[in-house]
Amino acid sequence: MPFETGSISFRMYHLPRPLPEPVLDGFVDRVAPPLDTVKDQPVYGWVTGRHLLDRQIDENNSYLAGYLRLCLLQAERKIPNSLLQAEMKQEELIRIAVSGNAHIPRREKVEMKQEIVDRLLHSMPPQLKGMTFVHRPEDGYLFAESLTEKQVDIFTSYLREALGFPPQVITPESWAMQSQHTDVNNWVPCSFSEEVEPERTSPLAGHDFMTWLWYQSETYPDKIPAGKEGHVGVMIEGPLTLVMEGGGAHEITLRKGNPTQSSEAKACLLAGKKLRKATINLVRGEKVWRMTLDGETLAIRGLKPLTPEENLDFISRFQDRMIQVELVGQLLRGLFDAFVEERKDPERWGKRVKEIQAWAKARTVAY
Repeated sequence: MPFETGSISFRMYHLPRPLPEPVLDGFVDRVAPPLDTVKDQPVYGWVTGRHLLDRQIDENNSYLAGYLRLCLLQAERKIPNSLLQAEMKQEELIRIAVSGNAHIPRREKVEMKQEIVDRLLHSMPPQLKGMTFVHRPEDGYLFAESLTEKQVDIFTSYLREALGFPPQVITPESWAMQSQHTDVNNWVPCSFSEEVEPERTSPLAGHDFMTWLWYQSETYPDKIPAGKEGHVGVMIEGPLTLVMEGGGAHEITLRKGNPTQSSEAKACLLAGKKLRKATINLVRGEKVWRMTLDGETLAIRGLKPLTPEENLDFISRFQDRMIQVELVGQLLRGLFDAFVEERKDPERWGKRVKEIQAWAKARTVAY
């Protein structure tokens, strides 16, 4: 499971109230069905975070180092397309040889395909996928492997049924409302280029945040405000994905070399594009956490927890990794809070926009 080893990719959720007691009842009632009942449509259900076949949801199996760790399982039987096509071609050649006709009628092909599916499907092993979440009961946040919007919708729906209330996936829009009661939809659009009208640029808060963070990382790299978390160091690296609605290329990704100091990056900023996604390094003291951050969703990919100096047992190592995940989440939310504080104040933000415009225009380019 990814929260235990390797890099971690996740979305953050806010829980508006404590979990109901007994906590596990809602998950037990919606446990994943036995695999022999799975057919051609995806079925969902809960298993423990130990492995995708562990349907024994109880206190012993569902908690690790004090964290609730469960997984939403998706199971579905599928016939590999190459096998299905080969079976259909084989059957088609047999029928042509028997009938003497030059081809098989369309309706017969449809029936033939269904017969093959009915014959093969039950022998196909179920394909399993899982979205694990981890939650510390005394904390109001939850971390889950649901990255895409489709995954978020499915995960949120099943988690709501198990908990009895809806969890709130953290996005720039939802967090601004949750943390500072600020509706970002009321913000006046801004342009970080003197040459481009604000109405032509992206109005999304996440794009403004990522570009603001890029500016801060090059202007005040060691002491960027992070709300209640104080200050944090930030370094931005490529690949960089920059976006802008309207004519020309809507999205450009700069890779290899030194994208942040490239002439292409400067050209994008002067053309009104804003940063959507980048590799960021969060620095707190001597500790550095590297990850890819998507400003549109605040999804975190490829976070690499630091390896402890001493050898830890499995439970202690998991706990150490989760403490780091929680800290990274706090730092990112703190950075976004500091951005919102500026963005919602027209006077402060007007001054900041001019500073970022000057920064974009005066950027040095490494050749």
